[in-house]
Amino acid sequence: MSAEKKKKFLGELLQDKGLINPGHIQFALQVQKVTKERVGEILERLGFVTPHDVVLTLSEQEEVPYLDVDTILPQAEVLRRFNKTLCLNNLFLPIRVVERTLEVAAHNVADPNIGQIISRHTGLKPKLFIAERHKIINAINKLYYFLENPVEKLIETEINMLVGDTENARSMDGLVNHLLHLAVKMRATDIHVQPTNRATNIALRVDGVMTPVISLPVALNRLVASLKMKADMDIAEQRLPQDGRFTATILNNSYDFRVSTIVSPQGENMVLRILPMESTLMGMSQLGFYKEHIRMVEKMFNEPFGIILLTGPTGSGKSTTLYAGIRKLNLIEKNVLTVEEPIEYDIPLLRQTQVNEKAGYSFATAIPYFLRHDPDVILVGEIRDPQTASTAVTASTTGHLVLSTLHTNSAGGAIPRLRDLGVRPYLIADSLIGVVSQRLVRKICTACRVAYKPSPREIAYLKDATLTKLYRGKGCPVCNGSGYFGRTLVYELLNINKELSRMIAQQAELGAILEKAVDTGFVDIFDVTGRKVKHGITTSGEAMRILGQVRMG
Repeated sequence: MSAEKKKKFLGELLQDKGLINPGHIQFALQVQKVTKERVGEILERLGFVTPHDVVLTLSEQEEVPYLDVDTILPQAEVLRRFNKTLCLNNLFLPIRVVERTLEVAAHNVADPNIGQIISRHTGLKPKLFIAERHKIINAINKLYYFLENPVEKLIETEINMLVGDTENARSMDGLVNHLLHLAVKMRATDIHVQPTNRATNIALRVDGVMTPVISLPVALNRLVASLKMKADMDIAEQRLPQDGRFTATILNNSYDFRVSTIVSPQGENMVLRILPMESTLMGMSQLGFYKEHIRMVEKMFNEPFGIILLTGPTGSGKSTTLYAGIRKLNLIEKNVLTVEEPIEYDIPLLRQTQVNEKAGYSFATAIPYFLRHDPDVILVGEIRDPQTASTAVTASTTGHLVLSTLHTNSAGGAIPRLRDLGVRPYLIADSLIGVVSQRLVRKICTACRVAYKPSPREIAYLKDATLTKLYRGKGCPVCNGSGYFGRTLVYELLNINKELSRMIAQQAELGAILEKAVDTGFVDIFDVTGRKVKHGITTSGEAMRILGQVRMG
């Protein structure tokens, strides 16, 4: 089959699945004349489809099963039969030997070279799985690096050498470098440096939960000063909180580290937030939305004007969901302007801007400028003050679709929160399309998931007397013994119809509004979470940790 036909076939399959339309293909072909890229690569880069969309479509086309390489741990002896350069050049990841076959994840599963390489190096027959290109590259870089550099042992060795250096002549850079690599290896979002009277404890936040990893002797308290220098902070100032940042390239990926200190009686407590500088777009099903709820959210995003709010705590994936919704808009026909802090996803067809407080460019001041640029859609990173709330709602009532985030604990809580920010009830009623409130819960590790009989407490919490089986992770090397790997969304959806708008305008009690919303399709976060517990996606313990011990409603 020729490359041209194969591209066309992929495009047709993407259209058949409703992921793109003929206009997207035509636009990609127009771009291809200039960039000479493959059509599939252009569709991904422009944000029309996600890498996951493409690889699942290719999986169907080639009749090769999909594998999420992030959730597996290849056998070390299998990795050693090959080398990093060979795997990167041919985009394949050897996984494990099963009888006389070698399981291999590849991006281009039609490439005959892969089978030849496997046979030549091992004498085994390959069993191919298909995976995203970027995930294979990241996995190869990560696995081969840590195969040759056991970071836990390197940290232990470095600590012993630093403790033995009584003159403090040895730099802390080696220890810092190893700590950053350990954080990336464990998929941490934050590094916590916590001084005590007898030690300095290092903890990583992994999948939303703090995980202690190392205790440093008091002699190495200068780690904080070393990190402050790296983040361009004042090392002489130890009385006041400080903020700083630095960038670093780890395993060929760039990261932005946001550093913050506070002062305690034991010393300076430090947190480093880890932000990848390149993030991969995700679709709503990947994020964890059920199909019927995706249709509800897409219906919200297809409204021509009004305001849609994403609520939830910091770090709950609100911006990621906003971008998943934006992707469903016809970006070729719409002018979408954003103001963010920071820009998390680079999408070429969006006009993206970033907050610059020093220059006087904020969420609130951006919106009046946007209105002079003939926008169809305006994304405001966060509504956190009366001025931003007022300008965002005003923009939504003048024929624009406004998307933003708000800090509330529930979907219904967005209504009184907007009132608190000075937005008049009739304007809320006139502009609010819907609210998505979300949390992130840890997923059970699929490598060690087992079934068990639920306890009476779990049955009562899930309100299902017929329940006979639930799931949990035993703990394994893939999940570092935690029983969890990765996170998924749990959420609630509030669609505002005419009846609810009338009640909002009349300043009805929130309880009465929510009672009416249940009759009109309100999606409750407890129901979504309970469904994911029963399906073996998460655990009842995780549901209680995130939503509370006592189930409401």
